[in-house]
Amino acid sequence: MRRNLSALMVVFCMATALLSSAHARKINKPHKDRVAKSSFNSDSVSADSLIKFAQTLIGTPYRSASSDPSRGFDCSGFVNYVFNFFNFIVPRSSREFIGIGEKVKFEDAKPGDIILFTSPKKHSHRIGHVGIVLYNGGDDFRFIHSTSGKEHGVTITSMDNTYRHRFVQIIRVLKQNDLLVGNSVNQQTLTLPDPK
Repeated sequence: MRRNLSALMVVFCMATALLSSAHARKINKPHKDRVAKSSFNSDSVSADSLIKFAQTLIGTPYRSASSDPSRGFDCSGFVNYVFNFFNFIVPRSSREFIGIGEKVKFEDAKPGDIILFTSPKKHSHRIGHVGIVLYNGGDDFRFIHSTSGKEHGVTITSMDNTYRHRFVQIIRVLKQNDLLVGNSVNQQTLTLPDPK
């Protein structure tokens, strides 16, 4: 009887472990699966939707060479992940962003546009950092990005002299931004935390 009970307990434990493992795999499936199955039409994606989604990722840690939110993002991994969620095919490498979309003047940047910077390395002229424009109010210009700096993750940053010096180009891939008048997306619906 004890032997049968012991054998039953072993079988029960093994079955529980297998079910638990299968459940964990289902929960922890890479977000790429969800991106591939999303039903957004990239022609109709609004900057408001894209920005709101990007803001849900604030606080995700910085991780070099990663576009997986469960591990962290590097700068291009973050931008790639956000745009892929809405079925946009954008580069994975920051250097390749210069070859996509429409080039837009800095003063005409709108929320949802992509902003390119040179690498933080001194005297670098190569693109080495990307982010997404969050707000363009003239002197108040903010972007969301994943940084290896002191915030070490996805954060909102105001354009300062350091970033102005490194600025390369604004790239537009959202067709809806061509239709917007002025620089704003319904700002009342966006939560714009004060940059630190």
